[in-house]
Amino acid sequence: MASGNHLLSAALLLLVASFFICHAYGVTEDVLASICSNTQNQEICVEILESDPRTKSADLPLLSAISLELAMKRASKTFDTFLQFRDNSTDPGLKSSYGKCVELYQDMKDKLQADQELSRKKQFKKITDLGGLTTLAYNCENGLPSDSPTGAITVDMLLTIQSATYVNRFVSRSA
Repeated sequence: MASGNHLLSAALLLLVASFFICHAYGVTEDVLASICSNTQNQEICVEILESDPRTKSADLPLLSAISLELAMKRASKTFDTFLQFRDNSTDPGLKSSYGKCVELYQDMKDKLQADQELSRKKQFKKITDLGGLTTLAYNCENGLPSDSPTGAITVDMLLTIQSATYVNRFVSRSA
C-alpha cells in the first residue's frame, strides 16, 4: 500500500513539475493578456498572436519574432492589395492615391524587415519605430476617398501593428 502511495505521489509530482516546466518556457495566457491589455482590443490582439501556433510554446524572444512576422505578413498582403487596386484603377486620382499607399506600405515592409533583423539579434530595445508604422497606415487611408473599400484592411493592419508594438515593448522591458 505504501508503495502505491509513493508511486501516486511521484506521478503527481512529475505531472505538476511538467506543467511548470512547460509554462516556464512558454508565454502564459496571463502574459498575453498583460501585453494585449494595452491595445485597442485585447481579445483581437490575443487572437492575432495566437493565430501563429508557435505562440503557445514561445518564449519572449520568439514572441517578438512571431509578432513581427505577423505584421510583415499583414503588411505584405495589404501592399499586394493596394498594388492591385492601383494597377486596376482607371481613375487617375485613385490610381495616384493607391500608388501612394503602395509606397507607404513598401516603407512599412522595409521598416519591419529591419525590425525583424533586430529581433533575430535580440536587440529588442532598438525596435522603436513600430508606433510610426501606424502613421504610415493612417496616411494611406487618409489619402483615399471616404467611400474607399479599404477601411477594414487598414483596421486589420493597425491592430496587427499595435499587437507587435506592445509585444516588443514588453520584451524590451523584460530583456
